[in-house]
Amino acid sequence: VGVALFGASVFLSQYMQVARGRTATESGLLTIPMIIGTFVASTLIGQLITRTGRYKAFMVTGGVLLVGSLLALSTIDYQTSFVLISIYLFALGASMGMLMQNLVLAVQNTLDISEMGAGTSTVAFFRTLGGTIGVSVLGAVLASKVTSSIQSGLAAMGVASDGSGGAVPDVNTLPAPMRDLVERAYADGIADIFLVAVPLAVIGLICVLFLKEVPLGHKSGL
Repeated sequence: VGVALFGASVFLSQYMQVARGRTATESGLLTIPMIIGTFVASTLIGQLITRTGRYKAFMVTGGVLLVGSLLALSTIDYQTSFVLISIYLFALGASMGMLMQNLVLAVQNTLDISEMGAGTSTVAFFRTLGGTIGVSVLGAVLASKVTSSIQSGLAAMGVASDGSGGAVPDVNTLPAPMRDLVERAYADGIADIFLVAVPLAVIGLICVLFLKEVPLGHKSGL
């Protein structure tokens, strides 16, 4: 879940700015569907969990949705409709809304009140750790893919390159053929990293499936 949360935030911004030529502000606005999905799912599912006292079914649904949305995002390219991307982002946000806080809830519901703080902080720690490691690994995959694609494209154009450039390019300043190459390379690279994240989401889904559900308590530890 941490990989999906932090990875999506970091790399979707790069996709919008480099592969689609949007400004930083526009990139932020274009990811609003993901935020809406998280808000709607966490609010509605939270209400249902409060009423039923059950949470596992919603978490399993979120796990399935996480796998599906990452698979969908792995199909995007530099010409994919923003409407379609918005649908994928909404689904990704909804999956995180079903999983993130409810994973904390599941832990808190099984602990003695004296262990509540330690249990909650441990979940937050591993989510952050997963995000940190995930962003690093996915970033390395993206850099390798983009470098390889751009070098191949430049060679096909007859342009010499030593592959030493490391800065994220401003595509709006590039000549049309070069801009097309860079946009395609970044879009394909970012689609690939979402595909790399899918097995991690599957592992997360398996873990949720094996999670023992303990009905929510109705009394405080006091």
